[in-house]
Amino acid sequence: MMRFSSLLMGVCLACVIALAAKAESTSPEDSVSYSRDIVPILQQNCVACHRAKQAEGGLSLETTKSLLVGGDSGALWEGTDPESSLLYARVTDEDDPMPPDDNNVGAKRLTQQQLALVRKWITQGATIDRHSDSEIDWQPIPETIRSTYSLAVSPSDQTVAIGHANRVELLDAQTGKSAGVLADNRLNQSGVADVDVVQAIAFSPLGDLIATGGYQTVRIWKRQPEMTDTPPALQRASGPVALNPERTAVAIVNAIGEIEVWDLSSDQKSFLIPASAAATDLVWNQAESIVVGYESGDLGIYSGQDGSTSVSLKLDHSVAEVDQSPDGRFIATLGSEGQVRLFESHQPKQITSLDSVQDATSIAFTSSNALAVGSASGVAFIIDPAADKVVYQLNHESPVRTLSAGSKFNRIATGGSDGRAKIWNLDDGKLIHTLVGDLESQLRIVSLDNDVTREESWLQTLDKKTEELNKLLETENAALAKVTEAREAANKALAEKTKLRDDSAAQITATESKIAESNVQMKQAEESATAAEGLIAKSKSQLEKTTAELQPLEKLSADAVAELKEAQAKADEAMRLLSVAKESSTELANRVAEKKAQILAEQKMNEEAVAKLTAAKKLSTEAKAKVESETAALEKQKAALAAAEKEVQTKQADLAEREQALVTATKTRDQVSKKIPVHQNTIRLRRNELSDLKFRRTTLTSIRDHGPSVSSIALTDDELTAVVVDVNGGVRTFDAQSGKPIGRFQLPQTSSLALSSNANMIDGERLVVYNRSSEPQVITLRQGWSLLRTIGGIGSDLIADRVTALDFRGDGESIAIGSGTPSRDGQVMIVATATGEVLRRFENIHSDSVLAVRFSPDDRVLATASADKTIRLLDVQSKEVIGALDGHTHHVLSIAWKKDGRMIASGSADGTIKTWDVETGQQIRTIGGFPDEVTSVAFIGDSSRVVSSCANGQVRVHDTNNGGQVWAATAQGDFLFATGITAGGARIFSAGQKGTVNVWETEGLKSIGTWE
Repeated sequence: MMRFSSLLMGVCLACVIALAAKAESTSPEDSVSYSRDIVPILQQNCVACHRAKQAEGGLSLETTKSLLVGGDSGALWEGTDPESSLLYARVTDEDDPMPPDDNNVGAKRLTQQQLALVRKWITQGATIDRHSDSEIDWQPIPETIRSTYSLAVSPSDQTVAIGHANRVELLDAQTGKSAGVLADNRLNQSGVADVDVVQAIAFSPLGDLIATGGYQTVRIWKRQPEMTDTPPALQRASGPVALNPERTAVAIVNAIGEIEVWDLSSDQKSFLIPASAAATDLVWNQAESIVVGYESGDLGIYSGQDGSTSVSLKLDHSVAEVDQSPDGRFIATLGSEGQVRLFESHQPKQITSLDSVQDATSIAFTSSNALAVGSASGVAFIIDPAADKVVYQLNHESPVRTLSAGSKFNRIATGGSDGRAKIWNLDDGKLIHTLVGDLESQLRIVSLDNDVTREESWLQTLDKKTEELNKLLETENAALAKVTEAREAANKALAEKTKLRDDSAAQITATESKIAESNVQMKQAEESATAAEGLIAKSKSQLEKTTAELQPLEKLSADAVAELKEAQAKADEAMRLLSVAKESSTELANRVAEKKAQILAEQKMNEEAVAKLTAAKKLSTEAKAKVESETAALEKQKAALAAAEKEVQTKQADLAEREQALVTATKTRDQVSKKIPVHQNTIRLRRNELSDLKFRRTTLTSIRDHGPSVSSIALTDDELTAVVVDVNGGVRTFDAQSGKPIGRFQLPQTSSLALSSNANMIDGERLVVYNRSSEPQVITLRQGWSLLRTIGGIGSDLIADRVTALDFRGDGESIAIGSGTPSRDGQVMIVATATGEVLRRFENIHSDSVLAVRFSPDDRVLATASADKTIRLLDVQSKEVIGALDGHTHHVLSIAWKKDGRMIASGSADGTIKTWDVETGQQIRTIGGFPDEVTSVAFIGDSSRVVSSCANGQVRVHDTNNGGQVWAATAQGDFLFATGITAGGARIFSAGQKGTVNVWETEGLKSIGTWE
């Protein structure tokens, strides 16, 4: 089965289909043409995989130049031998054929006749008979090709426009009957809208324009009334007109007041009724009699067969209107001063029920033979003439200017000076419909209602967001206060820890100073001890020497004493010896004493040295202990300093964090603060927009509800359509079953309608409007579509390739166009529908063909979807890309806005629907479970449900709130490409490869049928 992507990337030209068919019909014995025979084969079966940016094997077959270059394997042919030609070898290779059987672009193996053409072309020298790649030999597309790639439903829900290849047919949305075609008579094929497949169709918001997209071309078609011929009989009329019940004959008043009766089928005059006075009204609702009212107050009844006089009655008032009951029993006349007279069996009948009606403005008999009398007081009286009683009083609420009763249903229509027409059910006297405004005003009002609802919803959301922003500001201010407090606390803690660190550092400095002093003292004590030890050693040595010297002296002293004693003993003998001994003893004693003194001094000095040594050792010990103590204290102080430094660093980091938090909190608070005035300005702008919308809606509603006074009303024979004519010559048609406006027309002459007029249907389509003093006017209620404007054109550089997407802006004044060269670039532009001028051009936003464009409900944003798997949101005014919705893994084939403008749904060839939050650009949900490409998606009315079509023929409805499937249906055996839904959401239409339109009721997806 053909893929949708293959349509865009491989099957491409509609002319390819036609040319391929033509190529297959070309006999290989004929001269083979490259442009006529070979190009279609390549485009249909090869280009999808061998084109720029996807040149498999380095081979592109898109252009003549790339064809001649060849691919990675070299030239495609050399000489005239097909057997040695790479091109022919690849397309005939049974083991590895080209195109391969498992390709995903719908390409098929070449037929034997196509192979014969390729072989013959190479044998004939592979001549390139066309060097311009932009010049295409367009051929007619056979009518048998009816594949549908585009479908659109009119805003009024009346018409479905459906593309069948390059034809566009218009179908009645209720019956499926043909309502016309769009045909460009300038093309070489009759009855077609383009030379190529029409891949995009769009209705304007008012439904009066249709845009179709073909090859490099957008055509704008306008709906307008068709021209109609006035029957010869009516061309002679200059006053009232009456048609017989079968609509086969007409009675007219000619220029001199005579009544002519004409056969409409032969356009021949049948007979003449001479003028007795100025005829003011005619009625011919009984085949056998024509009733004529005269300005003179006469009432004539003539034979419908030959015009002979049957009855002539004399009245007391000038006749303004006359009517006859369907059973022929009663005739009623309306006088020019508001009197109503009744005749039964051609005799005056007095009924008291008419006595209260003194301001009658119009009369009409109903299908049940009741007499309806309209009044200037705004009431239409329904009177039973046989029973002489008022059955109903229908309050029209403004002066009733005209009445019209049908013959099929027991209903009556009243037309008032307020511009309204009303349809009443005479079985119960209740109002069925009020016919007001016209299709255009109704669509505008509905659009404004949607706009008002959307803006009110936005304002509710914005008001709620205001509360959220104010609360957020309060929260951010509180957070800022806390962060500020935390910053101050951190700053204070840092100061405390810094002081503690600095105190610790000071203590360490002091301790290190004390340790240095103690070390000096210890060194000095050690030096003193060393000196004392040296002194002690020296003293000891000296003491030992002195002691050693003292011993012989002590011995000598002892010996001297002994000798002294001996000498004393010898007294005399040893006088001299005594004297010598005394001297020697004294000397020795002195020397002993000196030595002893020296020893004592040396002992004392030794003791002092010992004491000094002891003190020095003690001082050294104490200094050492102090050093050890203070060193230990220093280590603790250093540890404390390290801890304090660490705490300082921690507090500094904490303070830095608090500072950053303060900056962030301040920035956040400031951002929130800035958002509030911006938000308030947004609210102001939206409130102003809402006020303007309400004003416009009120104004338009007032204009609609108080239109020109109704001059006359006519019902079609089937009574399905009501035609309302106003005093300005406006002709409005309404669906009598629903009360909805259908169309609007304009009579060329309006001056005589201000007084009064009557309207009758000549047949199912033609309307005649007349009064007593002017020529009747004939218009047809059939409308047709004619080509209004062409944008771009084949060979034009405005549109790059096929137009694959179209969407009118809300005012209908401009249209968005999506196109682009496949696999190269996407093209998006907005063009004025009135002039074709390019108003906006968006460059380089997609790298592949643009497959869908949709304006947001408020027209501010244009959403575009592309084969490059992306969706972009473009600001229409600034031309900036304001959103990128990325997430699909294959072509995005369709996009749709929810009516509130807050959500987009997208359908993709990856077999999913995704929903997106427009404001945030975030994906909301992925709806999967599709077995094939999701080719189209649309929201149902203003609900959150979407309808989609799938390549396998399924139509599904999902709830985007939870992604759940609600209903599903299948178009068996079809490959669906397009889906449309009525504005009210009641019906769904889909079509695809077969060209058949499948119709479902939205509720439950119940099949209504198929339209061939």
